[in-house]
Amino acid sequence: MPNKTTIIAFALISTILFSSCEGKKKPEPQISEASRTAIIKPPIPKLDIAYQNFTVEPDSATVLTTPRGTKIRIPSNAFLDKDGNIVKDKVDITFREFYSPLDFYLAGIPMTYDENGIEKVFESGGMVEINATSNKNEVFVNPKNKIKVDMLSWTKSEEFNAYDLDKISGKWIEKEKDSISLSEKEEELKSTPTIPPMPRVSTSNSFKIEVDKELHPEIAIYENVLFEPVDPLKCSVGDAQDYKINPLKNGIYEVISILKIGNYKEEHKCECYLAFEKGKDYNKALKIYQKKYASLIKNREVESKIIRTLEINNFGFVNCDRPINYPQGGEFNPIFVDEKGNSLHLTGIVLVESNNNALFRYTSTVKYNPSNKNVLWGITNKGKIAYIKDDDFSTIINKSSGQKIKMHLIEKTPETYEDLKKILF
Repeated sequence: MPNKTTIIAFALISTILFSSCEGKKKPEPQISEASRTAIIKPPIPKLDIAYQNFTVEPDSATVLTTPRGTKIRIPSNAFLDKDGNIVKDKVDITFREFYSPLDFYLAGIPMTYDENGIEKVFESGGMVEINATSNKNEVFVNPKNKIKVDMLSWTKSEEFNAYDLDKISGKWIEKEKDSISLSEKEEELKSTPTIPPMPRVSTSNSFKIEVDKELHPEIAIYENVLFEPVDPLKCSVGDAQDYKINPLKNGIYEVISILKIGNYKEEHKCECYLAFEKGKDYNKALKIYQKKYASLIKNREVESKIIRTLEINNFGFVNCDRPINYPQGGEFNPIFVDEKGNSLHLTGIVLVESNNNALFRYTSTVKYNPSNKNVLWGITNKGKIAYIKDDDFSTIINKSSGQKIKMHLIEKTPETYEDLKKILF
């Protein structure tokens, strides 16, 4: 019969072994190339969004910055091998970022989402794909030291959530809220000098007075300055004998006209903008303004940028989205033809609206909102891009029965992303 000491020793060893196994939980295997190809289908391979490549030392914290200003914040010991051990050798990272419907389209990324049995489309606030290897072997996210990605976004709406693309099903899995911040703290913004309003073109209400250049050097930099009343109905400058100018906030000046007759004195106040006659005077004033306040304008543009932070739970695609409905108000069952009336068979048909950041895919009936600006395109069986733009939508009849839709053909596939963007948008 084992004694008490033996039992305690056995229990201690069991605890150590159990804890060791828990500490080295193996990561889930990454997606195979065959499975990835089935999910991600770039329609025009040569225009697929390119990867950026980085190499990092995993034992020290690193911040990588992309040409678009995205920051990849990698803590030390952020990578695990397939057995759950911390990776010590150099890690190679591939990374790309997606901002617009054209980005999503060219990368071939699925953008639909099932919400309680209803198919919706993701409107994206920003998306990334990040993968990592070491010595050509896959590595995995260390859940105790997660990578964070700070990327620029067009929206600071809190309706957006973070989603990971499932590596097997191709479905998006909701994770958590991302965090939103501005590039500077609110208090720092308040302390930043305001930018005076741009010079205005004068109107019939504008008037001219002599300006003391020593008292008002900020006005003296301009020539032929006029004053434009903020509210003409509240101003009556009249035939004054003297004027005073008091600078107010936000580039507005209080012009005080003073009339004296004997012991009689009368004052009238008029809040005004600086203004210039249209043409040479205005153009010159605008150049002076842009030069004088260039650094301040640039600084405030940087300060006003919205940053969304995505936490990387698994390598692959991570998206900041909100599900939205397909457009409503108009629909048509297209019979696509070229501008000569020849029949076209299109695949990969997509629609983009000007007022959101979503990509709507269709296989038959196209739904759209006639009140929005729309662009629709697809790929012919000869690999050519066929498209219609907003002006073309005005000729479409809102009905569910079939109708011919005359498409513009891009005879030669554009060489670059920018070339295609210029044609479609």
